[in-house]
Amino acid sequence: MFNLNNGDDAPDFTLSDANGHDWRLSDNKGRLVCLYFARGEYCPTTRGEFAHFNSFAHLFRKMNCEFVFIVNGGREEHKDFSRALRMRIPVLIDQSGEIGEKFGVYGVNHNDLRREDYKNYIAPGCYVIDVEGKISAFWLASAPRGLPSPECILGILGYAEHNGGKY
Repeated sequence: MFNLNNGDDAPDFTLSDANGHDWRLSDNKGRLVCLYFARGEYCPTTRGEFAHFNSFAHLFRKMNCEFVFIVNGGREEHKDFSRALRMRIPVLIDQSGEIGEKFGVYGVNHNDLRREDYKNYIAPGCYVIDVEGKISAFWLASAPRGLPSPECILGILGYAEHNGGKY
């Protein structure tokens, strides 16, 4: 039913962030990783989520977690948005949609903005990957809302912290 399930190895990938810096999943082995697939800065709901999660960035780091947003396009818009919001969480650009496809995100390469350079996921998804690079938990939505809050993610990280980096 799902592309990936709890206990599966997370597929490795490299994406560049909105500022052009490369980020590779396997470089984070030994840390918990939260991948938050988001619609994009054009969506008011997503703008709020970016701001809300950004306010928790320092806590994610303290809990041995690398938290990243992944969007399906709009590099320049996300670069400007990240600068304006002073984002401490990287915004990775999945321009081709390949990573969203691997993780089973709903509606990869949708074209809300009717622009070839700025596609989007129809609905968000979130994955928590343990210290060994395995899927620990995931949420896939079929609408723009319904994913865990930062407080929920922190609860999972707290549990993992006391269980060898696993949830």
